[in-house]
Amino acid sequence: MNGKKIYLIIIVALPLAGGMSAQAQSRLTLDSCRTLALANNRQARSAHMQLRKAGYEVNAYRANFLPRIFAQGTYLYSSADYRYRKQYPLFDTKALAGAMNQTPMPDWEKQFWGQMFSQANMDLDIWLKPHNVSLAGIQFEQPVYVGGKIAAAYRMAKISRRMAQLNIARSDAEVILKTDRAYWEYVKVRELRLAAQTYREAVRHVVEDARHGVETGAVTENDRMKAQVKLGEAQTLVREAENGLRLARMNLCMTLGLNLFASVEPADTLPDAQPVALPEEIPDVSVRAEYALLHRELELKKQQVNLARSEFMPQLTLGGGYSYLNGILVNDTKLFDKASFSAVVSLKIPLTQWIEGDNRVRSAKADVSLAEYRMQESADLLQLEMVKAWNTWDEALLKTSLARDEYLQTQENLRVIRDRYELGMETVSGLLEAQALWQKAWSKHIETKALLRVAETDYLRTAGHKY
Repeated sequence: MNGKKIYLIIIVALPLAGGMSAQAQSRLTLDSCRTLALANNRQARSAHMQLRKAGYEVNAYRANFLPRIFAQGTYLYSSADYRYRKQYPLFDTKALAGAMNQTPMPDWEKQFWGQMFSQANMDLDIWLKPHNVSLAGIQFEQPVYVGGKIAAAYRMAKISRRMAQLNIARSDAEVILKTDRAYWEYVKVRELRLAAQTYREAVRHVVEDARHGVETGAVTENDRMKAQVKLGEAQTLVREAENGLRLARMNLCMTLGLNLFASVEPADTLPDAQPVALPEEIPDVSVRAEYALLHRELELKKQQVNLARSEFMPQLTLGGGYSYLNGILVNDTKLFDKASFSAVVSLKIPLTQWIEGDNRVRSAKADVSLAEYRMQESADLLQLEMVKAWNTWDEALLKTSLARDEYLQTQENLRVIRDRYELGMETVSGLLEAQALWQKAWSKHIETKALLRVAETDYLRTAGHKY
């Protein structure tokens, strides 16, 4: 078997061996990796928890429109007795004496009536016993008008819920981009390892040929040493690729929320770049979740103006209750022995707080203006990011195409040099140089294909694509 046949067998056999070893590992597609990352990512779970919290807030503020009804119960035990005794005259004796002096009547009659009126007294005896007092009832409150506070708070809660939903979309897009980077990095390093291993075996074959050539005198010792140095470089490339593959696998496991040492293997390979029609027009920035979040934040600031104004508006509230009081004895008789209904209307009108209220409203309006400025500035930055992502994708397509052409050219050049070497028309140095160029072009082609996949995902994220 000649050297050329051995070289071809090595190139064909190595991919097969790599595929067989991968069968024992968990093979994950890109979609399955995205699903795992979204399910296990802390950032994504936090965003979903924020949405649940916002939903609870909406329900809580909606309840403020309804009357507040609550039961009330009180019990008091006291051993104290309160007794009050006093006599009160029924008539003003001085006034009566003056009236009788002006009235013509005998003296004996005046004396009689004066004595009678002076002895006419009232005895007051009150004995209060609050020994076992209990109060039970049902109360209710219904705000009629509180300056729009309840409505503003409810609208703010709904806006916050919508912001939580948009935050989930933004978080999911970021997680997917991070997952794609980790996934294609693993695929890239795996293919770089294959390229390094193939290159190492090709150089090793040259070393063997050079060793035999030195023995027969066809190759100089200097050429053999050059081949040996290249073999050391190839072995270094393999070791770097293996170490990089280990780190790439651990990074993918961490992104997916798996154990760092879990045995996973990508099910995909890096395909050659296919002709892709890039969008002729970049979408408007309004399609992005980040822009929608800024818009909702502006709406939230506007509602805060209404909330600040409501604090200094008239407030009208209705209230009432039905209660029963028992246990208060007055002269051993229950003071209250029947349930009673009560109703109250409360109107509160601020009179001297208008200066504070006006300044608080002005402050809230200033926050609205600041939010508008931030929204305009952020919209420009988001649009710029979208254009940059489009450019990166466009450049990645071109780089991948050029790298593929370069790889094919170096592969053909290696085939020609190899044939010339087999015929004795090429030196060992020439063959080693052709192999090195071929390996570099292959590695560059692999890296550009991985870059293209990530660039596409990044553009779709900035363009508001729904995954």
